[in-house]
Amino acid sequence: MSLFVKGRSYYFTRVKDTHVEEGTVYITLFARLIVKTAVKTKTTWVEIEEVKWDQASEKLQSMHNSMNTYTVSENIFLELLKISTVCHKELYFLTPIYQTKKRVLLK
Repeated sequence: MSLFVKGRSYYFTRVKDTHVEEGTVYITLFARLIVKTAVKTKTTWVEIEEVKWDQASEKLQSMHNSMNTYTVSENIFLELLKISTVCHKELYFLTPIYQTKKRVLLK
């Protein structure tokens, strides 16, 4: 059964957050690609990584702690899926061409 039929919505979510464990600051990165229908949600790809603050790039350190969810077209979704198999770390920084965007700032 194909993922790409009428009545389905395609989403890309990326999250960056920081936390402290035993005095060490960590950055947590999360990215996910999902397909939604009226009756179910299917995750097609997901990745989570943790980086010590002092090992993170300046660009990563300066990013806001936030959760960004993008509604994307089928074509963009397919391209994001391709990127996830070749260089998934790029998805933590990528802002796709989107139809709608929801951003939640995290503390």
